[in-house]
Amino acid sequence: MEYTIKLISKEHIENAYYVFDFEKPEGFIFIEGQFGKFELFNKDIDDRNFRIFSIASTCDESIIRISTRIIDVPSLYKKELLSMELGEEIKLSAPIGKFTLEVDSKAVFIAGGIGITPIRSMLLSNKCRKHNYVDELIYSELEKCYPFKDELEALDKLNISYAADIEPTQKLIRDTANKNKNEAFYYISGSPGFVKGISGILRENRVDSKRIKFDVFTGY
Repeated sequence: MEYTIKLISKEHIENAYYVFDFEKPEGFIFIEGQFGKFELFNKDIDDRNFRIFSIASTCDESIIRISTRIIDVPSLYKKELLSMELGEEIKLSAPIGKFTLEVDSKAVFIAGGIGITPIRSMLLSNKCRKHNYVDELIYSELEKCYPFKDELEALDKLNISYAADIEPTQKLIRDTANKNKNEAFYYISGSPGFVKGISGILRENRVDSKRIKFDVFTGY
């Protein structure tokens, strides 16, 4: 469905990471882990006036939150997004996607950088907080910058491992695959290369492909 939503806050949280909160329209329903198409109004952009963002908020929060990296020389879309004034409107087409939680199984979440956004949504959801498993989060970020770190560390029934390079990340993946095998679902979110590499390591360690779910963040 399509909605028109207003920007109610924006924040530069650290390094190149930004958070944008929009008002949640009445009747908007989604499942944690899904994403939406965010289309700018009346903006002169040469390529596309929309981008796809995972929803970082939960169903129970009163906002629609997205988070993204905005570098020193951003795309035209992100430049316009960053320049939005509070109260300006954007068009949302959502919800989209099947990167959602399997509630009756232990979960291993694997985030690469900004890939933490749909995982934040799932981890803070009531579905995840109320089940009886101790979940795991492997959080990989090459600059040691971990958005949402404080609120994730405040969660119970969650073990978090941080990594800031390729080899430590791969070791954590092998260790958790050998420990949990096919008794968990594995949720991978990050760049195409990150998702492909982690999926390959899991399969090499005999994790069934049916136990692997992923959300790919393409360049935008």
